[in-house]
Amino acid sequence: MKKSLTVFITAIILLLIVIQPLMASEYAEILDLREEKESLQPLEGQWEFYWETLLEPEDFRNDPLEPSAYVPVPGAWNGYRVNGEDLSGEGYATYRTHVLVESDRMTAFRIPRILTAYRMWVDGEEVASAGTVGTSRQESTPRYLPQQVFVVPASEVVEIVVQVSNFHHRSGGILENIQAGTEAQVLSATKSRLAYELFLFGSLLVMGIYHLLLYRYRQKDRSLLYFALYCLMIGIRTTLVGEIFLIQVFPNFPWEVAHKMQTLGFYGGVLILVLFFREMYPRHVSVTAVRISALVVGIFGAVVLVTPARVFTVINPAFQIFTILISLYFFVILLRICRHKEPGALFIAFGYGFLIVTVMNDLIYVSILMSDYQFLNRIILRGNLSSFGLLVFALTHSFVLAIQYANTYNRNEEMTRELMDLNENLESLVKERTEDLAVSYRKIEEQKRELEESNRKLEMMAQKDGLTGVRNRRYFDEILAFEWRRAFRMQQSLSLLFLDIDNFKDFNDKYGHQAGDACLKKVAEELKKHAKRSTDTVARYGGEEFVVLLSDSDHEGTGKLAEEIRAGMEALGITVSIGAARMTPAEDVTKEDLIREADQAMYKAKRKGKNRVEFML
Repeated sequence: MKKSLTVFITAIILLLIVIQPLMASEYAEILDLREEKESLQPLEGQWEFYWETLLEPEDFRNDPLEPSAYVPVPGAWNGYRVNGEDLSGEGYATYRTHVLVESDRMTAFRIPRILTAYRMWVDGEEVASAGTVGTSRQESTPRYLPQQVFVVPASEVVEIVVQVSNFHHRSGGILENIQAGTEAQVLSATKSRLAYELFLFGSLLVMGIYHLLLYRYRQKDRSLLYFALYCLMIGIRTTLVGEIFLIQVFPNFPWEVAHKMQTLGFYGGVLILVLFFREMYPRHVSVTAVRISALVVGIFGAVVLVTPARVFTVINPAFQIFTILISLYFFVILLRICRHKEPGALFIAFGYGFLIVTVMNDLIYVSILMSDYQFLNRIILRGNLSSFGLLVFALTHSFVLAIQYANTYNRNEEMTRELMDLNENLESLVKERTEDLAVSYRKIEEQKRELEESNRKLEMMAQKDGLTGVRNRRYFDEILAFEWRRAFRMQQSLSLLFLDIDNFKDFNDKYGHQAGDACLKKVAEELKKHAKRSTDTVARYGGEEFVVLLSDSDHEGTGKLAEEIRAGMEALGITVSIGAARMTPAEDVTKEDLIREADQAMYKAKRKGKNRVEFML
């Protein structure tokens, strides 16, 4: 694609270079307007050109003057060679030509914008002016103001003199055709163009407001917002080109501001169009293209804001090239989307293709090509077509929206019919569903009860020793921590009995594990007989060791209970060593201290002969 584009641009440039001198020779020096034609006739041809001289008709009556050159009109004087030097856009000059007309018959002239200030005489009478013609930037005032003038010539040969000065734009001179014809033709052409541009402005304004309202109720679709902004921006820009309706209404509107608005509208429109396509086709339009467009528009827009027109109009061709490239990029994407047969793609592609053709027309119309290659005036007859192209694009986009909404409406109708069918059988369906729910609810309740019972059993299993049936070590650790905190708050004491079966290993080795297990069960049962309070806890600590936790028990009661337990064990033929400890929780005392003292007391009982109780004071 890049290679084809390069070849195409090269061919166009070569064609312009070859054709330009051939076309210049076709211009006539004196136009014959005596024969009335159906349309306005352009005053194109070779005009006398007096550089850096502001002449009035009287100056030509006094002495014969030699022109600096004969130049083609329309066309900018940029690049004209006068006195061995190539002219720039800045400067001032006088144009002069003669036309043949019917004497004593009114002749009308339609004067376009002339860059950037002018005075015009027809047959020795000043008939029109715009801005202030001067010999320097300080003396001149720019202004765009298309006008119509009507004169009744005294003779068949009419002299036309135009003074032009430009110190505010990149290009200077008469860039568009001055047209001549009858009064009716000029008025009709002016009214038609003004009506056309106001129609475009109104249509784009309505389209923009319409899409804004759609976005108000469908804010997740930001393509509606971007398209609305694009229509409004180009619609406003329409009043700044062509007949320049804004200046017709506000004659004193600043020329620089109007030019900046026109240029920024063009730049901003490109970025908004890129954002629109990104929202419409996110799978096809890359984020990189959006970022590059935002960067380019930001840079060029900043230049427009901070520099005068004579500066930013020089870089305008660079942005026009960027516009052409980004337009071709999106056109290729739309062709690809059409091949995939996505809904509405053909409408969008047709509208965008029409928009691109009109944008290219306007780019050439306002570009330096129109100034430097006058034969293009025979091909590109008028500008400001992009607004009409946008209107066509807006209509095709509206068609796509209409199709989408129609499809949505049809789907809603189908869903409504299905819903009505469901409502007709709703009572039976509700009854069936209610019965099903009742059955499901009963099953859930049963499963819930079973689950609660299973959880309770699991919890008990997790807290009890599987062999002896008393609490296990895990539960003892948890209840000890709880009782310790409670005793700390209440400032009550806790007592702990640490019990170990004497000579259990020898007994287990001699009589076997089953006998050992039976012995452990008897010890557990005997402990439960003596620890009768609901706050007392009996637990198997590990192996042949057991513990008894006593809440709020005094020294005497703890010792008495320990002795009763020892005696009960002895009556069963089992001897045990018991260590007793009693503490009141404090900041410098921990529950581990209680366990350690009870354990040490138990080992003390072992050392003193076993089958006894030892109390740690």
